[in-house]
Amino acid sequence: MHPIGKKTPAPSTIRLGWYNAVPNVFWSVLSLTPISVFCYQHMEQPRLYGLLIVSLLAFGIPASGFRHLQLSRTPAAYRKLGVHVVNRFTQHGDFIHRLIRRQYPQYQRVRTHSNRAALVRATSHQERFHLVLFLFFLLTSLYAAAQDYGRWALLIGLTNVVYNLYLTWLQQYVRLRLRPSTGYSEEDCQDIR
Repeated sequence: MHPIGKKTPAPSTIRLGWYNAVPNVFWSVLSLTPISVFCYQHMEQPRLYGLLIVSLLAFGIPASGFRHLQLSRTPAAYRKLGVHVVNRFTQHGDFIHRLIRRQYPQYQRVRTHSNRAALVRATSHQERFHLVLFLFFLLTSLYAAAQDYGRWALLIGLTNVVYNLYLTWLQQYVRLRLRPSTGYSEEDCQDIR
């Protein structure tokens, strides 16, 4: 136990998990609720499972294939689209980092080479996850439009852009910002297997 009045130089893993869970849960609930309600109310189970299976095929894209899906090779293009603003309100984002640093001024998420390597792997995994969701949201919004549920199609499409497209770009942006300091090649940044 630490003496009263003294702070440890870094927060515990559990505390970091709680800090980062809040924005993650908030955005997930906000974005997944509309599509969940639509699928429950307006989509037959065979169609739902079919769209899920087609979307899950994106997990099979090889790491080298993600190079072709990258928006840009420079962070400037991502900044023009406001990706850095999205980073303020996500898990491990600027807002959470500031909250942690209020109590733990010496805290840095990326201190060592192994921390950077872990972050690169995490961004690759999250990019893959959001690509699968992007495809599912896209297919669902197209289905909604085809069934004359225009408002649902618009709502699901909008949440797809915010929750999946921008978060996919955010993972690419983080890796680009890490690359000069890590020496990772594009293949290293994409390889999570």
